[in-house]
Amino acid sequence: MKKIKQAIAAGVLSLAVIFSGGSVLADHSGDKEIAVVKKGDTLYSLSKKHHLSVTQIKELNDLTGTTIYPGQRLILSGEEALYHKIIAGSFSKKENAEKRADLLEEKQIPAAITTAVIDDKTYYRVQAGAFKDRRNAVKQLEAVKKAGIKDAFILSSGELHIFGLKPGDDYDDILARMGKPKKTETQLNIKSLYYQADGAGVRATLNMKDGSIGSLSVYPEYLSPRLFPALPFTKAEAVKLYGEANKTETVTCYESAKCEELT
Repeated sequence: MKKIKQAIAAGVLSLAVIFSGGSVLADHSGDKEIAVVKKGDTLYSLSKKHHLSVTQIKELNDLTGTTIYPGQRLILSGEEALYHKIIAGSFSKKENAEKRADLLEEKQIPAAITTAVIDDKTYYRVQAGAFKDRRNAVKQLEAVKKAGIKDAFILSSGELHIFGLKPGDDYDDILARMGKPKKTETQLNIKSLYYQADGAGVRATLNMKDGSIGSLSVYPEYLSPRLFPALPFTKAEAVKLYGEANKTETVTCYESAKCEELT
């Protein structure tokens, strides 16, 4: 499950990206996944040092230009976690999606129906497979188009993560990826990390047994978009990173703020 909360309170946009659960273990090994930009670094020099293309670094960090800044924290891996889905149609009526899926089944192409909520409207998507290897996704797309679905396309999305952090990582992984905060507060098993201003930019709930991350919340209004360009700072950026939601709901999040929860 993935949840994204957006709240407007006193004119301030608040986005909390939350995940929870799981026993997934990740191997974060310092500068293999994160680069802290130093004076004189360029995207080109970082691409050569870390064996990536400039385009890959820009895509991983949602950079629109080539300007980078000292102190900026750039993600250097994650593309391998992408899943490439073949979307063979999107319909407002479920029965039309079922007809499209039946057509693909007749052509010996497995199909499933998923949902997406866009602008508060539910759409039924026909999915003809999901692949880690994009080359296999391209082959499947060609097969779907040969079956007569000319408007089919590949939709790529990554595993749920926050700045590369996943359930099962530990507290030290937060520090390695996001840097040492100016101060921390601990209440029971919840750690609040303050990076700037008066609010906690990161709150982590740690599992009591092993200290691993059980859930993580990030509040970008208390973080710098210049230093963390890969983090979503608006709802639109969150949807771009995680994909359209299957369900939306208005909830009370904290104090008097109302949140739009995207699942």
